[in-house]
Amino acid sequence: MNMNFRPGGPADTERRASRYQSIWGSFEVNDSVSARRSGMKRYHLEILPPGTNSTERRQLRRFRRWRLWGALVALTGEFAIGELLHSWQAPLYIAFAYLAGLALGLQLTRRVRSAIHSVYVGTVMVGGSTYVEGDMALLESCLTELETLDQDRQDSSIGPVEYEAGWARLYARLAPAARPAAA
Repeated sequence: MNMNFRPGGPADTERRASRYQSIWGSFEVNDSVSARRSGMKRYHLEILPPGTNSTERRQLRRFRRWRLWGALVALTGEFAIGELLHSWQAPLYIAFAYLAGLALGLQLTRRVRSAIHSVYVGTVMVGGSTYVEGDMALLESCLTELETLDQDRQDSSIGPVEYEAGWARLYARLAPAARPAAA
């Protein structure tokens, strides 16, 4: 493991929102309560491929949520229709419906999921010192540029073409540092 000592390195990143979503992707910081207990923080920046449209982003969000909500719906469905069918049929139909939803989501989001560029950074507090695993400088610079892009787009300082060009530039910059994102 490549642990680099950087006192106060993640300070700017910690001041940012714990969850930030935009057209270009998302940024997440793990739960602060968990971080205080364990002394560990995880940062995850995910940039979607340029040109990802709203339908693809919506499908990706639904697929990621399906794993939890689909299981809850399946469990509720088991109680609801369990009385109507024979005891062995209800779980079979519900499992089939859940797996069909999962397979559909995998199919619909395959292109986007395989092209996502992600940067993961972890920090650990040990004896008052912060140890950083990952490239915090890259994460912070990308976040700053992406937030500036969003602000400029919101202020109408740049148009859709310039916005997409800035997004593509950062996406390409992360290509060597990116590792495949977990779906």
